[in-house]
Amino acid sequence: MVSSGKISATSVGRAGEFLTASKLQMAGLETTHVDGSCDLHVTMPNKRVLRVEVKAALTPSPSGAFKFHVGNSNAEVFVLVCMPLSLVRIFGESDLTGKTITLRPAEFTEQDEADDIAYLLLL
Repeated sequence: MVSSGKISATSVGRAGEFLTASKLQMAGLETTHVDGSCDLHVTMPNKRVLRVEVKAALTPSPSGAFKFHVGNSNAEVFVLVCMPLSLVRIFGESDLTGKTITLRPAEFTEQDEADDIAYLLLL
């Protein structure tokens, strides 16, 4: 990654949104980037449109974990992106128990990502 200085949180977030869109497109889902109450609209095979909120982290906390603040979103699905690994985790809104989600780097694996995308395809 080439950078001429500090990367803004907005830039990290936008990069996470496009990384997520790319991965979901490659899985056969139609994605549209939106600004507003969510980040992506994902069209499912049955034509249902899901509101997806993407949260990306570039730097781990001092404990080595990545923290994601989900806030007050009306999204149905949340995608948490570990930018250093270029891997995502996908959670339904009912899977989240708080406003801050903490995941260790070991919780971002290619297998977990594949399993999560397969889960999303079943919604």
